[in-house]
Amino acid sequence: MKICKKFIYFVICFCIIVLPVFSIEKGSVKYEDNLMDYSVLDGQKILTEADSFFERYETTRDPKDLSTAMGKYYIVTKIYPVEIYPMVQLARTYDEKKLDRFAKQYFSICYDIDKKDPYLNYYMGDFYYKRNDFKRALRYFKRAYENGYGEYYDLNLKIATIYEKFADLLTAKYYYEKAFSLDQSNTNLKDKALQIESLNYENSGYYKDNSIRDKK
Repeated sequence: MKICKKFIYFVICFCIIVLPVFSIEKGSVKYEDNLMDYSVLDGQKILTEADSFFERYETTRDPKDLSTAMGKYYIVTKIYPVEIYPMVQLARTYDEKKLDRFAKQYFSICYDIDKKDPYLNYYMGDFYYKRNDFKRALRYFKRAYENGYGEYYDLNLKIATIYEKFADLLTAKYYYEKAFSLDQSNTNLKDKALQIESLNYENSGYYKDNSIRDKK
């Protein structure tokens, strides 16, 4: 048991210290798998720990919490190489560190596994949303919406915001109202929808005849 704990500690330290400086070679992350035997590790336990550190980071913004979460998620992706959740979480840690190349690398691996996965598509969309690439963000957000996240408050709100930025106010209004129906604590959304409703669409530069085409 003591040996196993020491081995886990070594693996985590290796991932935290060495992983961020791995290079990308021929479209994949370069590493030496034969250095470690991941089969001896408790993947579910490490995943729970990783989630705990990541959740704590979201509150504390302590980079140590983020780095620890990153190392643990990396280990879990080696234990479960075709599981999307830990790989998306690893991509999210890279996103937080502004290591865009690595984040996109792991998102891409997940996309090859299941391009319809709503969790993957939501966070791929969020990656581009935070970088103001709204056209690409909308593409992934809509795929998440169509594959199970249609009742997700944050997703509806972000889709509404994008459509408003695209000057498609009728569609923006639809998603603002949908978001408000899912969480009525944000009264600003109701005001936003009413403000859009009060506009004279046809006499403004914000009207599109096909504005509702994308709603589900």
